[in-house]
Amino acid sequence: MQFEAKLREHKVVPLWTLPDKHGEPFNLAKRRGRAHFLVLVCAPNVDPSSFLEQLAPELVKLSNLPAQGIVVVASEEAAGVVASPPFTVVVDAEGSVRDRYLPEGTVAGLFALDRYADLYHQWIVETMPELPGPEEVAEWMQAIGMQCSV
Repeated sequence: MQFEAKLREHKVVPLWTLPDKHGEPFNLAKRRGRAHFLVLVCAPNVDPSSFLEQLAPELVKLSNLPAQGIVVVASEEAAGVVASPPFTVVVDAEGSVRDRYLPEGTVAGLFALDRYADLYHQWIVETMPELPGPEEVAEWMQAIGMQCSV
């Protein structure tokens, strides 16, 4: 099923501040200019652990870009099961980021952003297995790195 994306490519995504899994505020706007971002936004009751386990080695390889992985989950309980490094796990208890990034009926979205939070590519999925493989994600992040070095 095709979903109409809420975010437009080559535009800055809505910026936000959310608590990380340790309760400290994480402000996307303040991180701009430091690294490219790979942001995974999950709907409630979605466990991204399997996908993140596959993606983690590729993200570590991309640290020379540098690239930062951010996982947005719906609850502290969900955040507790997600392994942190190399990802920053933030909690969107109110659903504000989820509502701005994900169309209704989707379970997750993966967003490849440059260092200014400009959206280069997005994958919006109805089921977690529909997310791209680690190699495809790495290729997108490397392409962003070539176009916009930090």
